[in-house]
Amino acid sequence: ASGSVLIEHIVDEAIKKLAKFGTPVAGPKLSQLNQIKDYFYGTSIHDLAYDDLIDFAAERKQTVGASTLQTQMYYFKQLLKDSRIRTAEPVIDQAIDYLTQKKIIMGSKRRDRRLEPGEYEAFLQEATSGTRLHKKHWVYHAMEIAVESGMRQGEIHALKWSDIDYKKGIIRSMRKDRYGEKGKSLHKIPLLQGAREALLRAQDELGGDGSVFKIASAASISDKFARMRERIGITDLRFHDLRHEAISRMFERGMTVEEVMPVSGHRTLDQLSRYINLRPEDIAAKH
Repeated sequence: ASGSVLIEHIVDEAIKKLAKFGTPVAGPKLSQLNQIKDYFYGTSIHDLAYDDLIDFAAERKQTVGASTLQTQMYYFKQLLKDSRIRTAEPVIDQAIDYLTQKKIIMGSKRRDRRLEPGEYEAFLQEATSGTRLHKKHWVYHAMEIAVESGMRQGEIHALKWSDIDYKKGIIRSMRKDRYGEKGKSLHKIPLLQGAREALLRAQDELGGDGSVFKIASAASISDKFARMRERIGITDLRFHDLRHEAISRMFERGMTVEEVMPVSGHRTLDQLSRYINLRPEDIAAKH
């Protein structure tokens, strides 16, 4: 019966269909689709209500920004459209209209948020407290790698120990590339000294086999980071901001644009400039 079409089945079918055409869903998109699947597990598409969607958005807004939530809501809309199942009311459109009107969802803004003095140390301390034998939580190592390497959240989640070549000083990573097959291509990221040391520390505690981080999805990193942020009382800081911090620090250490771009993965100066947030007071102190 049409009333028995469950949302989790629609998600699974959409993922399978894309894989058939050689475009497997992975990374943040897969995480966001799985979050939809888990939240609405057991719910029929015909029972989906406007209030359910608003409640879902309210829960997600606790851990993600307006632009990420907007992307996820549009993924949801595309799922329903591709399923070709008609509902009595256009509830997803109504929910998106409300969230947009209230500015709960919106396109991404340029951010210049960097770590303030003491914030990074507070996060690292939180990621150590309460762990067995004073071992560090895996998110401790994820933060260190982000700050030292400038890698994206999805890249950190996908990282395998076999991707790291300490001898050659590179990290192999499949990065976004509009000209690459399936939108990605293999990049060799220069292994900076700070990143090397952070990875070695992680290897000592997490082991050196398989994936560096044995966690369900890339979103697990930002979700854990958001919960820690709430506990220590820091506002308006996201895991992705650590990438801004890392790239800004590279320039502060004297690296050139030509040296930073292979590390950050940006192809143009315009793309890179969005991540450069040098502090005016630091510039004044140097000159």
